[in-house]
Amino acid sequence: MQLADLKQQHDCVEHGNLRDSQGEFEKAIKAYDRALKIIPEDADVLFNKGQTLQKMGKLVEAQKCYEQAIRMYVGT
Repeated sequence: MQLADLKQQHDCVEHGNLRDSQGEFEKAIKAYDRALKIIPEDADVLFNKGQTLQKMGKLVEAQKCYEQAIRMYVGT
């Protein structure tokens, strides 16, 4: 992993967080997905994505993100 990749991933997460706070949930999800393509094992991004999906009423998808994030947090 290169520093440029980490910066790009960070920028995607920040963009997703901004879009989420503005109520632009679809754009937030796209930004989180871009971040996850760079670092797929980032549990924090999965959790953020789950929160946004929950706000959108996509509860099954949100639960999957939460469960995957929890597995990463506990290391299973």
